[in-house]
Amino acid sequence: MEQLAVTPLIRRILWIAGGVAVMAIGAALLVFFLSQTTLGFGEKCGGGYCWGYQLDQYRFSKRTRLTISGSWGLHLEYELPRMQMERANDDRWLEDDRAVYLNFRLKPFNDPAAAGAPVKLVYDFQRGELYVTSPLQLWRLPGRRWLTEPEFQKVVNGMER
Repeated sequence: MEQLAVTPLIRRILWIAGGVAVMAIGAALLVFFLSQTTLGFGEKCGGGYCWGYQLDQYRFSKRTRLTISGSWGLHLEYELPRMQMERANDDRWLEDDRAVYLNFRLKPFNDPAAAGAPVKLVYDFQRGELYVTSPLQLWRLPGRRWLTEPEFQKVVNGMER
């Protein structure tokens, strides 16, 4: 039986081609996971601390993420459904900037003319409490419900005083 011999030149070419292929795949994965658009951002500072939120939508995977953070180590990430987000331009800070109110709609990507589902939320940075009203499941546990619209408005009205 005849044995095939791989010359050092061919071996070197194969190693280089393998390295280039690995780098190309790595670069494609980085572009896929890191290309994002910031849809909303807000930050407040006081007493030596900063806190805020950021809404990002990833271009290729169509994922949308809400990140709530504080310089004291707070870092919460909430994945939203793979839907097109439409801002309602009703975002505002409440209770002397200790809570943020966000209001937006999520629409299916394949039906941009649809009314979409409203999502309203308030995050109280001082208490660490999240209040949500929406017909969507979002990150809620099965069997649990969000606040109704009147319950949510009561929370917002209480923070606006």
